[in-house]
Amino acid sequence: MMISGRCLQICFTVWAGWRILIVVFFLLVATNLSFAAEESQSAGQPAPTEMVEQSAAQSSQASLDEAINLARQKITADPSSVQEQVSLGFLLLKKGALAEAQKVFDDALALNNSYHDALTGKGIVLARMGKDKEAEELLQKALVLNPNPVRTHYELGFLYEKRGDYTSAVAEYKKGIEKYQQGRK
Repeated sequence: MMISGRCLQICFTVWAGWRILIVVFFLLVATNLSFAAEESQSAGQPAPTEMVEQSAAQSSQASLDEAINLARQKITADPSSVQEQVSLGFLLLKKGALAEAQKVFDDALALNNSYHDALTGKGIVLARMGKDKEAEELLQKALVLNPNPVRTHYELGFLYEKRGDYTSAVAEYKKGIEKYQQGRK
């Protein structure tokens, strides 16, 4: 089957026309977004891209708050569950509620003082609070107890890096990577 030159010319023209339409469309969208951003900024409102980012952050925050509430309900139902305490602690840590997270990790450690995830969580909180020496001690203790110490190695490496001890930081990061490659978490 042979395609005629006229057919190829028509196909190319149609294809080129679509390309032009697509480019024009994107230019119009970009112009409208730019105009909308200028208009909203002059009216004291956030730009559309800022609105999308704010909406995503609010949605994420709402999901985090829901997860925290659910974890609290689970703890109310079973106050002796160390794992639920630790889960709540990590959620609070993610939210940035360091003092509250520390209290929850302390509660978990009161139930089981050698629970490696609670030690890691409290170590992370203390490191974020600037209590590096205490954090290092807890993270080192957690490493000994933890069968899957990838995160603990990462946090210890991060602590060393923050101190400027790059040799120790790199060593911890490498150990974490090795454990991860072994299939650990």
